[in-house]
Amino acid sequence: MNSPPVSTAEAQAAVGFAPIEVLALDIGKPLEDLPRRASRSGAPYGGVLVLASLHGQPVGLVELGFGSRDSIAADELAGAIWREAGPRISSHLLEDGLPAVSALGPEGLPAQAPRCERDREAFLAEAPFVTVIVPSRDRPDRLRTALDSIIACDYPDERYEILVVDNAPATTGTKDLVENEFAAGAVAVRYAREDKPGSASARNTGVRQTEAELVAFTDDDVRADRHWLTELARGFTLEPAAAAVSGLVIPMELETAPQLWFEEYGGFHHGFDRSVYDMAENRPADDPLYPYAAGRFGTANNLAFRRSALLELGGFDPALGNGTPALGGVDFEMLLRTVLSGRRVVYQPSAVIHHLNRPDYESLRKQIYAYGAGMSAVMIKTLGSDPRLLPDFVLRRLPRGLWFALSPRSSKNEQKRSGYPQELTRLELRGLVEGPVLYARSRRRYGPHVIPRHSR
Repeated sequence: MNSPPVSTAEAQAAVGFAPIEVLALDIGKPLEDLPRRASRSGAPYGGVLVLASLHGQPVGLVELGFGSRDSIAADELAGAIWREAGPRISSHLLEDGLPAVSALGPEGLPAQAPRCERDREAFLAEAPFVTVIVPSRDRPDRLRTALDSIIACDYPDERYEILVVDNAPATTGTKDLVENEFAAGAVAVRYAREDKPGSASARNTGVRQTEAELVAFTDDDVRADRHWLTELARGFTLEPAAAAVSGLVIPMELETAPQLWFEEYGGFHHGFDRSVYDMAENRPADDPLYPYAAGRFGTANNLAFRRSALLELGGFDPALGNGTPALGGVDFEMLLRTVLSGRRVVYQPSAVIHHLNRPDYESLRKQIYAYGAGMSAVMIKTLGSDPRLLPDFVLRRLPRGLWFALSPRSSKNEQKRSGYPQELTRLELRGLVEGPVLYARSRRRYGPHVIPRHSR
C-alpha cells in the first residue's frame, strides 16, 4: 500500500470515464424516454444503469449508453429489459397466475392484482418481530439517510426496531443523531455503544441487546428499498429451515470511476434468482470452489439471521472485518461457517439494498487490499478450526481457487473492462499473501473466538 497515490481525477482521466445514472423502474407501468441529465459533478451522464422490477420484485439490471444522443427511447429501453430479463418476467407472471407475454413494450405490462402482492400482505399481517442492527462510526449524515430509508419500509412499525451500535466513536455525532432526531418516532430507534473497534464486535453487541426472533444487519452507507425488510424476513417463511437470509445489493450511484470499478471487481450483486445453499441437496454441482467462494451467499450489509442460530454459531468473529488488523472477511467467514455447520442460507434477491460504493480511488485501493487480506484470513481460520477440511482444500480447491483469482477468463475477472486498474488486482493479491500475518495480529489482540461445540 506504499505506492505513490493516484487521485480520483487522474484515475478517471486515464480511462475517459463518464458517470452513469442509476435508476429503478417498475415495468408494470408505462416506460418513458430517459433524458440525458447532468451528473453531480456537472458532467453529462454517459449512460444509465436500470434496475427493472415487476410488482416490487427485481427482475434484471440493464446498462445503456447515450452515445451522442440526448435521450434513450422508451421502446429501446423496453427491448433491452426484455432481452436481459424476459425469462424471469415470464416466470414471475406464471407464478402470479397472470397471462404470459411474448415481449415488453413501452406501455409496460398490464396492471393487475398479482398473487405476489397478496402473499406479501398476508405475511405482513402476522409479521415476526425484527431488530435491525446498524453499526456506525462518526458518519451521522450517511446514517441519517440509512435510517430514513429503513423507517420508510412497509414493515409494520410496531413489529420492528432499529438498534444503532456506535463503534469506538471519536465524537458524539451518532448518539446525538439517534437521540435528537429518531428516538421519538413511530419506529423504535435505540442507541448502543461498543468501544472495541470492529464491525463484528458492534454486531455482536447488537445481538446481545435484543430478544428478537430475527436480527437483520445493514450498514450506515445504504438506502433500503421499500420492501427490503419484508422480503428479508419473508425469506425465513419461504424457507423454514433457513438459518440466514441475504438479499440483493445494487450500487446507489456510479458517479466516479472507482464506484464503477468496485462493481467490475465483483461488487455485492449476486443475481436475480432466488437460491438456497447448504452442504446437502442444495449445493451447486457446477462450482468446484463451493462452499469456499462464500461471497455468493451474501454480504453483511443485507443479511438476516435467526438469532438462535447466530448464538449457537458463536456470533461474528471479532478478529475479522473492518476496524481490525485483519481488515476484512467477517461476513464471508460467518456465512461460510453457517453452511459448513450443516445449516442453510437463502439468497432472496427481492430484498433490495442500495449501497454507496466508495467514490475515491484511494479508499477503493484500501478496500480491495482488505478484501484480499480478509479472504486468506478466513481460509486460515476455517482450516485451522477444522483440519479435516485441509486435504480436500489443498488438493482440490486451492488449484481451482488460484485460477479463479488470477485468470482473466474466470467469472471473477471477466467483467473487468479495459480501464480497470491492474494495480487493484496486484493489491488484492498482496492482501491474499499478507492476510495470514494480519490475522495472527488480530487474533492476538482479540483472543480466541469461542464457538459452541453443538454448532458444528
